[in-house]
Amino acid sequence: MAGVFDGLKVVDFTWAAAGPIITKQLADNGATVIKVESRRHPDSIRLGGPFIADKPGINRSGFFADFNSSKLGIALDLARKDAIQIVEPLVRWADIVAESFRPGIMQQWGIGYETLREINPRVVMLSSSLYGADGPWARHPGYGAQGAALSGLHALTGWPDRPPAIPKGAYSDSVSPRFGAAALVAALIHREKTGEGQHIELSQIETTAQLVAPQLLQLQHDGVEAQRAGNRKTDSILHGVYPCSGNERWIAIEIETEPQWRSLLDVLNDSNLSEARRQSIDALDTAVAIATRRRDAFALMSELRTVGVPAGVAFTGSDLLEDPVLRARGHFWPLEHSEMGTLAYNGPAYRFEATPSRLTRPAPLLGEHTDEVLKDVLGFSDDEIARFHASGLLQ
Repeated sequence: MAGVFDGLKVVDFTWAAAGPIITKQLADNGATVIKVESRRHPDSIRLGGPFIADKPGINRSGFFADFNSSKLGIALDLARKDAIQIVEPLVRWADIVAESFRPGIMQQWGIGYETLREINPRVVMLSSSLYGADGPWARHPGYGAQGAALSGLHALTGWPDRPPAIPKGAYSDSVSPRFGAAALVAALIHREKTGEGQHIELSQIETTAQLVAPQLLQLQHDGVEAQRAGNRKTDSILHGVYPCSGNERWIAIEIETEPQWRSLLDVLNDSNLSEARRQSIDALDTAVAIATRRRDAFALMSELRTVGVPAGVAFTGSDLLEDPVLRARGHFWPLEHSEMGTLAYNGPAYRFEATPSRLTRPAPLLGEHTDEVLKDVLGFSDDEIARFHASGLLQ
């Protein structure tokens, strides 16, 4: 069965994480996505690990691989004026053009939205950036770590007696793609009804600020500004992450009701817990940590779940690959990569009954499909392609 985006044609100028995650959702669901980069300016995430077997290489980044499954890849130096010879037919072919450069870069290359609309009036363009297309910081460089800080997440993350803690990874890069994908679908529906393309402008800071909407509303309503609270949760009897036996093994436990509390007491079988609860939440946290430290994390999780206590082991990467729930749902897709061998790629976190998702190929080597795309998609002759290579344009 065809994917939900079967037949959709996408030119992908995005890089790093926020943009490629959006186009990955299209590619894994049937769209033909052509990723454009060059050896002069490769996608920066290719340069970051983890690398297979700890051996760095432009085609060996697991980070890049996970965000670019099912895509074709071509090498084209966009900084050259003659790149328009290839960009123009790409845009004419495309339904969607996606980019995630700083505002102004596409215009600098002569391929801003106004130009693209002249080439293809039906094209939908998505521009993703940290600050958005206008405002005083629009052209200032930045990445997801700054996006998480500027959206308010860092100030809310960590312990009240310590400086802010940074959530792992470029957090806004994980949030904004969900908004971007929804906006693209809305634009495509609009085009189906009107025949008109349009330009979508996406700000990572604004999308990530949506996550602190409840705290912002509370501040406006009663003047109370949310503060760092560690692992604590208002109205929970217990809410934290506690050590278990073994090397860096931890378990998350939450107790909201008295029946759950009594079940926890039965499982941990520690007479100190009730007295600790009467003293303070700090004392209770300490007592629970002493009790869990003696237990195997997975066995304890199973016991607690059996009696209705919410609990979960803090999984490592290897735990995820072996997790029976993810395996049963077919979450990981094995794909053979010519340099990295067979890898388990993350599949979509949703299931379409009538239009199932399907990862069709591993992430492309840099420029892997250049000749194939130019010849089979754009219709260039062998002589023209040879001339492009000789001029240094395709590298």
